[in-house]
Amino acid sequence: MGTLFILMKIRAECKVIYGGEQHIRERLETSPSRTINTAYVERSNLDWRLWDAHLTRKAPTVARSMRWLKAKFAICVACYNLIRPHESLSRGKDRIFRPKNPAMAANVTDHRWSFSELLAYPAICQ
Repeated sequence: MGTLFILMKIRAECKVIYGGEQHIRERLETSPSRTINTAYVERSNLDWRLWDAHLTRKAPTVARSMRWLKAKFAICVACYNLIRPHESLSRGKDRIFRPKNPAMAANVTDHRWSFSELLAYPAICQ
């Protein structure tokens, strides 16, 4: 029995949906890959699915209320950005680990928050 090969031509279209094209080009110049790719989004989606059983694919759990799901997701996002140190942000050129989170990298805060600090912060309800 022979091997069957299927040749397909795939074309991708690049279209600006949000923001200006010049701003996007400037940001891409400073990015590690210098191109738009879905790796960061897919990694982020994986993190959210691992942290919240309601977001897992084919999970037996069901979110009873969209309001609670949004609140829980907001806490996950806050933990990701304010509490959890990220390996890629925490190592400098000397490769020494100094815990750093995305909020610290963006100069939003000067320290890693604790869970107590996060839960004591007044919530902005929408």
